Amino acid sequence: MKTLISTIFFSLLYISTAQASSDREQLESFIANYQIALNASDTSAVLRLYRNDSIFMPQNAPAQIGKSVITKAYQAVFSRIKLNVTFTIHEIEILGDTAWVRTTSAGETKILSNNMMVNEGNNELFILKKENNHWKIHRYLFATTNPRN
Repeated sequence: MKTLISTIFFSLLYISTAQASSDREQLESFIANYQIALNASDTSAVLRLYRNDSIFMPQNAPAQIGKSVITKAYQAVFSRIKLNVTFTIHEIEILGDTAWVRTTSAGETKILSNNMMVNEGNNELFILKKENNHWKIHRYLFATTNPRN
């Protein structure tokens, strides 16, 4: 009986560890996909990463609540700037079907109105939820580490 219980315990531990590893890999891929979409100024690709009830909290702006409002926010951003940033993941925490990922991003931003290039740097916090077995943004917040004068 002890052997059966030990076997079941270690099997469940293995399954749990394998699931956590898979989720971590999915979340790393998720951030990479967000980076690609952002740098391509691809609103459709960005929005595929959001849930319908998401909240986007950009710096110096009110919270953007719901996918249609978030769509307009990204369209406005992409009409004004062209990003070339790289995300670095510092922390991934997974709790069931919820995860949070803390990142930083750095690179350059081209201001489209005058073709001026500026250095870009941000702290980001993604709170994600699983939806149909895929991670989606539930809440997203960022703040600059490189304020413009």
